[in-house]
Amino acid sequence: MVSYAKRAVKSSILILLMTIISSFFSYFIRVMMARKLSPAEFGLFYSVFTFVLFFLFFRDLGIGAALAKYLPEFNIKKRYNDIKTAIFSVFLFQTISSIIFSAVFFFLADSLAIHYFKNPASSLMLKILIFYVIFSVFFINQKNILFGFQSMTWFSVSEPLKSFIVFIFLILFFNMGLNIYAPVLSYVLVCIVLSLLLLVPTLKTFHFKKYKILKFWPTTSKIFSFGLPVMLTSIGGTVIGYTDTLMLTGFRSLEEVGIYNVVLPSAIIILTLGSTAARILLPMTSELWALKDKKRLTEGLRLLHRYSFVVTIPFVMAIFSYSSFFINLFFGEEYVSGALALQIILIGVLFYVVATVNNNIISGIGKPKTVTYIIFIAAFANVLLNLIFIPIYGINGAAVATSFSYLLVLILSTIKVSKYIELNYPFFEWAKLMFSGIVFLLVVHFTDIYVNLNAWFDMIISGIIGGVVYLALIYLMHVIDINEIKKYSKILR
Repeated sequence: MVSYAKRAVKSSILILLMTIISSFFSYFIRVMMARKLSPAEFGLFYSVFTFVLFFLFFRDLGIGAALAKYLPEFNIKKRYNDIKTAIFSVFLFQTISSIIFSAVFFFLADSLAIHYFKNPASSLMLKILIFYVIFSVFFINQKNILFGFQSMTWFSVSEPLKSFIVFIFLILFFNMGLNIYAPVLSYVLVCIVLSLLLLVPTLKTFHFKKYKILKFWPTTSKIFSFGLPVMLTSIGGTVIGYTDTLMLTGFRSLEEVGIYNVVLPSAIIILTLGSTAARILLPMTSELWALKDKKRLTEGLRLLHRYSFVVTIPFVMAIFSYSSFFINLFFGEEYVSGALALQIILIGVLFYVVATVNNNIISGIGKPKTVTYIIFIAAFANVLLNLIFIPIYGINGAAVATSFSYLLVLILSTIKVSKYIELNYPFFEWAKLMFSGIVFLLVVHFTDIYVNLNAWFDMIISGIIGGVVYLALIYLMHVIDINEIKKYSKILR
């Protein structure tokens, strides 16, 4: 049991580390693209690519997750023929659905270019991305197989490797003068290259030639019965993630789409760090719930509710204060008009970091359907608000819709988790933290006015002064307790 727990923790840490590396690499890929392309070209690529990714979600039908679930189960029971049958079934149905989607994209490409993307170049881009649709089947299923057989090293490095290869291809194609087609070709070729790189590790995990395909329909039925609910569970998150870009494409200009696809990842990178760390809670919560140790679970959640905000607020408020500076620094002056949208989304991200803690706790105690219910409500609100605000306010309206959906997830998940664990609602404590964050923001703003050095020195000095005031406030209002911090620091050591 100890060796199993140790292996689980090591695997979790490895995956978390690789996820963080991949997220940062993906961000700097956007930085390079934004520097090489105009906002309209940048927006055009993400409009077309997001359109394809949105429909690929429905292609996968959740059966990839089913494969990762059943492979270890079949392997333990030595049902090797079932393993081969499951892999073949998933690959067959995803290939068929990929061909169907590819045919639809091909025949509708010209019409979509005129009436939806409003740019003739999008037709060829969509047709090229058909190859991404086809070849991504290989890469995605190789990852699922490696994960199912617990080959965590190859599984965890696949995403950072993907980002690195895309980065190399982008440099090559931009130097060749391919402009808008450089990212399109990069994402097509990365699937082919990764499929070849992962072929040997995948084949080593299982000797496909030794076994037969038997009981095809019963196995397929089992795969789909697990996969479809998984897909339904993920729909809400997919809607929140993609509808902003899709609706901006339909209602506004490609320049706005480009600016928004600079703004959103700049805010989401904080969310990625918070949500990635929060995933560690899932197995620990599950264990404490199984042991009926509600006391430690309640205490742990109380601390996480408080200190997630305590740690996140200064980072969010610092970026909030210098949003124009950061956008200009990384992406260029053409994208600075997205500063207000970035500020709006940052507030939402602050809420969602804590909401992610709640959702992992709820899933860990065996209530994943509750999380699905919460995300569905937030997704519905997001779509409705996008329809209202985007035609009028553009990217700022999309930002408001996203932030409100994040706040809604926080409120609903807090109510639910407090009900399951019998925890008092922490809304008053959060109000004190938000007040401290606003004071931090005001101190940074006024310090920046009176300290007239270069931007970097202004930011450092105002950040230090604001941070000191922020810490003093949360200490005086008894949000943090020095003895409590010492106690848990000692436990961690």
